Amino acid sequence: MHESLEWLASRTKSAFSNLSTSQMLSPAQDSHTNTDLPPVSEQIMQTLSELAKSFQDMADRCLLVLHLEVRVHCFHYLIPLAKEGNYAIVANVESMDYDPLVVKLNKDISAIEEAMSASLQQHKFQYIFEGLGHLISCILINGAQYFRRISESGIKKMCRNIFVLQQNLTNITMSREADLDFARQYYEMLYNTADELLNLVVDQGVKYTELEYIHALTLLHRSQTGVGELTTQNTRLQRLKEIICEQAAIKQATKDKKITTV
Repeated sequence: MHESLEWLASRTKSAFSNLSTSQMLSPAQDSHTNTDLPPVSEQIMQTLSELAKSFQDMADRCLLVLHLEVRVHCFHYLIPLAKEGNYAIVANVESMDYDPLVVKLNKDISAIEEAMSASLQQHKFQYIFEGLGHLISCILINGAQYFRRISESGIKKMCRNIFVLQQNLTNITMSREADLDFARQYYEMLYNTADELLNLVVDQGVKYTELEYIHALTLLHRSQTGVGELTTQNTRLQRLKEIICEQAAIKQATKDKKITTV
């Protein structure tokens, strides 16, 4: 529909342009044209112009809908993955399988890619799929708050899910889709204990938002035994906020020093 509407808009613009040109011809030039054509009123010219614009607007909206549809599929499959999936699993055959929702999402994305690559120009195809890796990464990282618990086997399964999504997107966009590395590294943090996670933020610096770290820490509290009472958990959360503030202050001081040096 997008391509048809865009073609219709182009043909309408062409007709409008030809009529506009014929109206502006000099008498000498006009003698060589078809004198049977009646003069075209300004109102008709205006209507043709608006019609061409209307067709183009509809074509653009169709392309936007395709852009959004792929993203809606990502939300549809990946949000239930965390809310309904069982990732507090022990090491078994199930832990080695990809999540069925991830498999379905990959099939949907591949089917959309196959249909779009056959009918859309390259820059439009890129518009639909570029940035999809970043969105999927955000959904997966944000999903950490919805897991009831997660085991080491569950973490491994999540990393496998991320890998197969990254592999599929890379084949479509022909780019690394490094944003999904960011999501994988987030879940790999969960191999640590709660206290080790705090030390990791001190050693490696702040890579994620404060809220994302809070979700990771509270998930560890839900998932691991011997994490202490609620008071201890709240103390860790407070310490996390302090570390993030300290890291931000260090980063700002380093930035100010560079500016002063220059």
